[in-house]
Amino acid sequence: MTEETKTAGALASFMGSAGLPAIDKKAAAQALAQSADAGSSSGGDVDYLSFSGKKGVWSLGRDKEAPDPDSVYIIDPYAGLEGWTCWKGGTVAEKHQWSPFERDMQGVAASALKDHGPYGDGDGWQFMLGLGMADLDEPTKMIQFSTTSKSGRNAVGDLQKEMITRMLADEPDMPVITLGSVDFTAHGKVNSKPVFETLSWVTREEFSAFINDPDMSVDDLIDGEAPAPAPEPAPKARRRAAA
Repeated sequence: MTEETKTAGALASFMGSAGLPAIDKKAAAQALAQSADAGSSSGGDVDYLSFSGKKGVWSLGRDKEAPDPDSVYIIDPYAGLEGWTCWKGGTVAEKHQWSPFERDMQGVAASALKDHGPYGDGDGWQFMLGLGMADLDEPTKMIQFSTTSKSGRNAVGDLQKEMITRMLADEPDMPVITLGSVDFTAHGKVNSKPVFETLSWVTREEFSAFINDPDMSVDDLIDGEAPAPAPEPAPKARRRAAA
């Protein structure tokens, strides 16, 4: 068995119940380092993105403004979220969330959740899935999307499964997307579910090149026209010690 096969098998076997991958210590350290760097550079400034299935609309930021329909986003596979949200009377009574890479340390079991009953229709604890992304017009600012609806979790889960497949195949695993929605009928009622329209898949190196090159456009990133990395300098020949 090759080392590559062993690694792929280990990753596949550690996929959690939410369909998310576990990663080795080196990869986890890298992900945490990137998170720390992002936090120090942005001051913890995060815009929260939400979707209303009843209204079929996206909302962004503290003022719940409609995001620009022409905006293009990139999703970071290492910035996913999972957890629990307790709804009561249309508001959040309590919430627990964590990175899937810290599930063993921070995850909360369903049996440990506090009872906030009595509950009305639609109230109670619901599992949550989320994504971390950035608008390519402002790529250093984090946007966080989370959802507890079944249709929303399915949309997030489908995208996560594709990212996992690409990770395991060593293919570009950062999706460049736009936001959309689609109507569906359930129990005689028309609702909407979020849609992540994938435009392309890019590598972390291509995204880094986009951030650092002011002349590189969003279309260049989508079309895979990131500049090639500079070749590493050849090692200098060692001088022989003087006799």
